[in-house]
Amino acid sequence: MIRLATVFSGIGAIEHALDRMGIEHKIVFACDNGDIDIFSKKIIIKNTMELKDEIEKISNQIFNLKNVNSKFTDYIDEINEKCNLIQNLYTDLINLNEEDRNYKKKLNDASAYLSMLYEKINTLQILIKIDKIKDYDKRKQYIDNLYKTKEKQNKVMQSYLANYKLDKKNFHWNVSFLGGNQYKNQVDLFVGGSPCQSFSLVGKQRGLADTRGTLFYEFARLVKEIMPKVFIYENVKAVLSNDKGRTWETMAKVFTDLNYNWNYKVLNAKDYGIPQNRERLFVVGFRKDLKLNCKFEFPEKKPLDKKMQDFLLDNVSGKYYLPSKGVEFVTSEKNLTKRFTQIDGEVQLCQKKNQQFNWHGDFVFVKENHNMEKTMKDLEKYFLSEKVERYVLSSGTKGFYSRPQINLEIARPLLTTMHKMHRAGVDNYVTTQGRLRKLTPRECLRLMGFCDSFKIVVSDTAMYQQAGNSIVVDVLIAIMNQILKSYNFDN
Repeated sequence: MIRLATVFSGIGAIEHALDRMGIEHKIVFACDNGDIDIFSKKIIIKNTMELKDEIEKISNQIFNLKNVNSKFTDYIDEINEKCNLIQNLYTDLINLNEEDRNYKKKLNDASAYLSMLYEKINTLQILIKIDKIKDYDKRKQYIDNLYKTKEKQNKVMQSYLANYKLDKKNFHWNVSFLGGNQYKNQVDLFVGGSPCQSFSLVGKQRGLADTRGTLFYEFARLVKEIMPKVFIYENVKAVLSNDKGRTWETMAKVFTDLNYNWNYKVLNAKDYGIPQNRERLFVVGFRKDLKLNCKFEFPEKKPLDKKMQDFLLDNVSGKYYLPSKGVEFVTSEKNLTKRFTQIDGEVQLCQKKNQQFNWHGDFVFVKENHNMEKTMKDLEKYFLSEKVERYVLSSGTKGFYSRPQINLEIARPLLTTMHKMHRAGVDNYVTTQGRLRKLTPRECLRLMGFCDSFKIVVSDTAMYQQAGNSIVVDVLIAIMNQILKSYNFDN
């Protein structure tokens, strides 16, 4: 029996991995606020005068916190550091002309850091209050009450509790308020991946200066307090290069100071059975007092024997087909060339939580099926033969070039790959009516390694986000197999 605990739990990738592996386990606790933020304050600074006023307001709040308990020194240091960043931005701004192209950027940065600063100050004020509550159940009751009106909005919690056996009293809202000492020596495996937006290549890459980035320290704090036998930490690959490597240098020192033997490696989902190009950093740590059977090694790559098409449903609702505006975006030369979009790819582009709403990511070309769609209203708006023709007739990419043709009188040799709808004209094509559709939530879950037994109890919008935020289950299975070689949890 493995005693499992997770933070930034999402839809339970490690929980599902252990289920698929048939490993008996008990969930001690889970924690995820479902992206609900009740502590930050949206700040929009339009000029240096407004920035000066905000700095004065927030300085007064910081002054009132100067005599807090020494256990919150790290919080105070972080608050002062962010305040210095904002003060430096203010100094830069008063020396800039408003027409300078950097002026607006620095104002936006100042607004973002002020919002983060308010979040940190409000969080600290709550920490000071709950520090006086010694009973952990009463602490949790206090925190739950703060989020009481937001419970229906936490779609992550709804998905999690619908799929795993966990008493609601052991589902926590905010990692910052989760006291690890109450679970000390009660957890064998501790898993989490702090929010990646502050490190992601598509984000602003503020790294550990971003409030979401500093949640990494909460993961480390809980490891130190709980003292699990083994931990797994996951984040985006860009963590390693953020801030010219200084972010990872800091994180590595934190891992070392935890008194664990740890290793790290970037693993790609397509190397472990899932046709998705998703590179993620994984850190695995073993408590130093454990007696290992052998040194831990990350799993070896294995050949990919499945295509994305193997994970698709045979028939889907018409609501997943793109309108003409979406088709035009998806099939544009720019998006196909830059790989923002992909049609009928064999290896999925990396899933992201918002890709289904901005028409980025993977799409499927489906021939019209009159029987399936005859009940749909306004069917014509979904036809997009001209757009798909543009896609099929493109001359290839990179080193591959061909001159595709359609409506041939004498067919080319019939190939077993015709079903793939190749862009390069190696198959036979005729002018027809066709339609593009996005992946369904169930297909996205499959491409994250979740079986169809996973219950979808939230809207499509929420499920897309949750799938894109998750960890690929098959990668965790590969890691767990290696962990089990190194350590017997029954010890």
